[in-house]
Amino acid sequence: MYKVLLILSFLFLSITNAKLMEEGAFVKEKQELIKLKNELDEFYKIKEKEYKINKNKLLALDKDIQEKLDQIEKTKRENQRILDEINLTISSKAMTMYGKMKIKIVKNILEEKIKAGQINEVFDIIVRLKTKRVMELLKKFDTKTSTKLMDMLNKHKDTKLKEK
Repeated sequence: MYKVLLILSFLFLSITNAKLMEEGAFVKEKQELIKLKNELDEFYKIKEKEYKINKNKLLALDKDIQEKLDQIEKTKRENQRILDEINLTISSKAMTMYGKMKIKIVKNILEEKIKAGQINEVFDIIVRLKTKRVMELLKKFDTKTSTKLMDMLNKHKDTKLKEK
């Protein structure tokens, strides 16, 4: 009987101990999960801080790049303005020279340019000359060249009128 009672008490203690072990394991797992959750929260906070720092660095870099692009654009506009002034000065000096040359010499120079296929350049020169000088030049050119230049002048005149 003692044996049976001993076996029964042993079984009872084993079952109770097993149940306590199960509850202890559950508590232990719960504690591990809480610890793991806390570690993950800390990890995400660290990563969020790193993200914000990197984002701020990128925004600052973007701002610097934009400022440099703006500076480059400003320099480009300034250089273009200077270049336009230089071209205008050269052009006005050339026009002054063409205006002072004899008509025959100007005609010969412009004919050479036309033969070289630079009729648009010749047209640009003629447009800048005084009207009286242009009429004298057109009289000196052959009929075909004069006609072509007159057509170009008329188109230019029509374009200017439409712009107004």
